[in-house]
Parts: sequence; C-alpha cells; structure tokens
Amino acid sequence: MKKDLPLKKQAPPGKNTPGKKPTVSKKENFIPKLSGKANLYFVLSFLLFAFILYGNTIFNKYAVDDNLVTNNSVVQQGFKAIPQIFSTRYFTQQGNVGSSSADYRPIVKASFAIEYQLWGEKPGRSHAINILLYWALAVLLFFILKRLFFNYNILFPFLITILFMAHPIHTEVVASLKNRDEILAFICGLGSLWYMLEYAEKSKAGHFFLAILIFFIGYLSKSSILPFLLLIPLVLHFFTKMKMRNIIPVFLAILVVVMMAQMLPRLFLPPLQRTNFFIENPLYFEKNLWIRLGTGLVSLLFYLKMLVYPYPLLYYYGYNMIPVTNLANIWAVISLVIYSGLLVFALMKFREKHFLSFAVLWYLIAIAMYSNVVFPVVGIVGERFVFNASLGFCLAIVFLIFKIFQTDPKSLTIELDARLKILAVLVLLLLPYTVLSVSRNRDWRNLFDLYRNDVKSLNNSAKANIDYGGFLMGTVYQDQNFLRTGTVNQFKYQIIVSHFRRSLDLYPNNYLTTNDLGTVYLFMGKNYDSAVYFLRKAIALDSTLQPAWVNLGMAYRELKQYPEAIGCYEHILKVNPNQVKATFALANVYNDMGEFDRAVKMNEDLMKAYPKLEMPYVNIGNYYMLRKDTATAVNYWEKAASINPSFELCVQLNSLYLIKGDQQKADYYYRLGEQIARQNQ
Repeated sequence: MKKDLPLKKQAPPGKNTPGKKPTVSKKENFIPKLSGKANLYFVLSFLLFAFILYGNTIFNKYAVDDNLVTNNSVVQQGFKAIPQIFSTRYFTQQGNVGSSSADYRPIVKASFAIEYQLWGEKPGRSHAINILLYWALAVLLFFILKRLFFNYNILFPFLITILFMAHPIHTEVVASLKNRDEILAFICGLGSLWYMLEYAEKSKAGHFFLAILIFFIGYLSKSSILPFLLLIPLVLHFFTKMKMRNIIPVFLAILVVVMMAQMLPRLFLPPLQRTNFFIENPLYFEKNLWIRLGTGLVSLLFYLKMLVYPYPLLYYYGYNMIPVTNLANIWAVISLVIYSGLLVFALMKFREKHFLSFAVLWYLIAIAMYSNVVFPVVGIVGERFVFNASLGFCLAIVFLIFKIFQTDPKSLTIELDARLKILAVLVLLLLPYTVLSVSRNRDWRNLFDLYRNDVKSLNNSAKANIDYGGFLMGTVYQDQNFLRTGTVNQFKYQIIVSHFRRSLDLYPNNYLTTNDLGTVYLFMGKNYDSAVYFLRKAIALDSTLQPAWVNLGMAYRELKQYPEAIGCYEHILKVNPNQVKATFALANVYNDMGEFDRAVKMNEDLMKAYPKLEMPYVNIGNYYMLRKDTATAVNYWEKAASINPSFELCVQLNSLYLIKGDQQKADYYYRLGEQIARQNQ
C-alpha cells in the first residue's frame, strides 16, 4: 500500500508560486482572453459573411426614400452642406396638400455628404459602406456578447452573432441606403452599452460620460436607439454586480440625454410638420383604446411570425395589410396569450437572472415602441422596426438549441457529437436565411424592381398600389415620346389605372389617389368623362385643395364645356388671385371660345408681372399657330426659348425651321433639344 505523499505547501491567496503563472481573479478575467490571432479570425469571418449576405447590393442603385439622404441637392454640396445639415431637419417637402418634415437626424445625412465629397454620386460605394457598417455592428455585438458570457463556450456568442447577421428581416436595413440610420443607431446603442459595462467594472467617470456621449450621437442618427434607455440597465442588472441603487442613476442620466436630444433641436429648428394619412396607419385617427390594443397585438404577432418565418419580405405594409381590429379578433387573442406568457415567464425568472428571461425582456423592450398601442407607427408594421428586437430572438434560439441537445453553453469543452448536432441545426437555419437575404437584395436594385416585385404580395396595401401606379405615371410624364405626341403605352396605362383603382377600392376617401386617377384618365387615356367623374369626386373629398380644380377645368375644356371650365379656374383665382397657372388655363379657354384678344391680353399682363416667365410667350405663340400665323408664332416661341427652353419647344422650332429651309436654326434647336434631353435623364 502506497503511503500518502505529503502535501506541498501552497502559496497564500493572491501570492504567486515560484515558477508558476500568477493566478487571476474572476473579476480580472471578466473578459475571456483569446489570442489576438483568434480574435482576428472571428473578425474576418464576420467580414466575409457580411459580404456573402450583402455583397450583391453593391450593384444596386437607389430605392425607397434614398433621395432623402443621398442623391439630393443638399448632400451634393459635400463638406459645405454639413453646417446646413446640422441646422435643419432631416427633410422638408412641399406637396400638393401641404408641407411635411421629419425629425432631426444629422449624423446619417452628414455621412452621405462626406461620401459625395470624396467620390461623387456612387450608389455602389454607399452600399459597400452599409455592408461595412453592418460588419462593424456584428463585431461589436460579438465582443459584447463574449464579455457578457465570459464563462460560456466561445461557440455560444459566435453562433448568436452569425444567426443575427443572417436573419433576412435585416435586408431592409442593409440594402436600403436610407436605413443606414438604423445601423448607426444600433451601433451607438451597443457602443454606449460597452462603455457602461466598463464603468460598471472600473467605476471611472470617463467611461460613464463616453457612454452618454455615444448615446447622444446615436439619437442624432435616429430615435430608434431609444430602447437602449431600458436595455442598458437590463444588461447591467443581469451581467454585472451593480446594485439597483446604482443602476437607477444610469437610467436617469440616459433619460436626460434623451430629453436633451429631443428638446435642443427645437430651439433652432422650425416646428415639425407631419401630415398623417389614413392609408399609412388608421390608428392616427383612432381614439378607441380597445381597437388600439387589438391592432397592436396583431402587429406584435406579425413581428413574431416574421422572425420565425421571414417570408415574404416587403418594403411597406400600411392599410389594409394589417387589420384594424379590437380585442375580440382571434389573432389578437392568440397574440395576447403568447406575449402574456412571455412576459410572465420573464418576470418569474427575473430574480434568478435566467438567460431566457434576459432574451425575452430584450425582445419585449426593443419591440414595445413599435406596438402601435401608445404611438402609431408609419406603415402599421415594418421590417426595420424589428432590427434591434431580433437580437433577443437570436439569443433565445441559440440557447434553446444548446438545451435541446442537452449541452451546457457554459461548458468550455463540448463533445464532438453535441457540437455537430448544434452546428447542423444552425446550418439548417443559416442556409435558407442566406439564400433568402441574397435573393431579397436583388429586389432592392432600384425603385421599379422593388415596387414591381413587392406589389404582387401587397394587393391589400392601399399605399403600395399608389406607389407603383404613381411611379409608372411619373415615367410616362418623363417619356419624351409622350411629351411629343401625347400617346402612352396602353399596357402601362392599364397597369397604372388598375393599381390606382385597387387603392381606391381599399380606401375610397383618398383625395390624392382620386385626383391622380382623374389626371391619368385626362392626360393618358383621353377618357374625359371618367376624368370628370374622379376629379369631381376628389373635390367632394376636399374642395379647399386646388389640384383637382385645375385638372377638372382641363377636362371640361377638352369636352368643350367652356362655362364649366371657366367656373373651375375662376374658383381657383377667387381663392388665390396670384395663381399663375390658373390664369394661363383661363386664357386658353377664352381663346378656344374665340376670344383671341382677351386671351392675348391676359398673357401680356402676365409678361409684365413676370418678365422671366416663358409660358406667356408659349401660349401666345400657340394662339397664333392656331390662326395659321406661323411667323408670329415662331417669334413668340423663340422668345420663350431664350428665357427657358424646353425639349418640346426645341422640337417644334426644329421642325418649323426644317420646313422653312433654315438648316442653321434647325440644327441649333436640334442640338439644344438634345442637350436638354440629356440633362433630364
């Protein structure tokens, strides 16, 4: 029998044994130490995966709302635009039914101004920067997860990060240049969280103030950083030793930052102008709490469905894709049961700091502001709204996969069999996610492809039908053949009409769509009776707006119902005597009625009032041409061309001088017309 060997004398705690590496306390080992090469491999793997997922967006152009932050006159000033960007709202637009402006997001807009200064208008490079930002977000997320789960197997945070990156619901955020603000806000939210963790560990005020500063910058990117007001305290509670009495001041400090970010721009910016439309979200006009709750619950169920089964992916939803309903709706009841269960579970496991409690609370906090219950959101639901919340979903999925195979994610070594099973399940998720993401990116190539593809699944979206019909209508009005001859491709015309009519089937009380459909019948279809019907209907919806009155006058003129046409234009001039276009139109009606001198006099009066306006000369030229006085007509048209030449005017003058045999002037107007056509492309 062997004798027991004598125990070696151990060094006291905290002392180093000769010849041994110094011991490290658990706190000192808060962040697991990986070699620099291992960290580099992770970082490069995320870069590679980001380009696998979104590399094909580099070939994309511009899509929905990209003009707000990219190819517009402000951004195209480059560095010079930055002071203006930081002193104005995100955008201000003037439309037929009033002005609208958005909140204050100078950071994202400034990033595009810097891009333009460096290499001009290059949408491919802008998309590449979006990919790099997404990669940076993934890297930051991974190192935060690695820090939070310091005693977990490194495979655990890695798989969470990869699953998050691959989820197809993020395609709207990455493939859409306008949605760079979402990426920047999320990066800043995570950056603020990182330095709050530094503060929790080291208690250095510098880390605290740096976290606050980054949060403020994130809010200037987009207010979607707002959930981090609660998410940061949540993380501090679950993963640090900070007491609640110390976490509350952190929450209050971030709350002050939020209030400052909201209030300071109001000191130097004009009041926010936002016209809310029923087709965007009927809840803007709904005061019944039960309907808000019912619709909100259906919206929340939509987000869960899209996280589990992200298909089809669509650029917009709105009325009537998500039903406006009360709590009696079966889907609202199902949603209430699911979300109540999630909340109850998370609260029951809160004190023990259970991992799934944290994952569920992250999801609930991040998605709450988009539930429509307190504040309705544009479009009722949106895929970009679940960007932050999807992290909670990925946390839970990876954790549950580990548990299904009875593998502790805290195990530093995982058996090969269990590892292969876990990876197999993740691959089964990642492969379709990757294929769907890559495929979806192609739909974002340009506005036409996006509308044409998505409208197939958006038959019940009033706005999506308007968007597609309106886009096609715009292409017709820019078509030089249509401008010359007034003829339009009948197939395209029928598509435009069908989508406008479908939108009106869904929501008949839309003034803009009713007016637009009337103009399509008027200018493209030459169906003047239908034009009158819809334009009169538009006026019945809102008689204070002028566009339908102008168009109705034109329709009556085409029908030779001159007294009715005069009545329309006189109504406009009674409300707004300085409405020049109405005066032009009224003069044209008088000329049609044979009152030539009166029509000429009205245009001559406008020449005196507006000497730099070409239209009076164009109109008088038209009147003389109708009287077969070509020489006088050409004189007036040339005066108009000297003020503001148009493609149509150049075509007319080129043709007339060719007939006259004046090749020099014919060539001049031909070259001028070509130049204008190139500028309009």
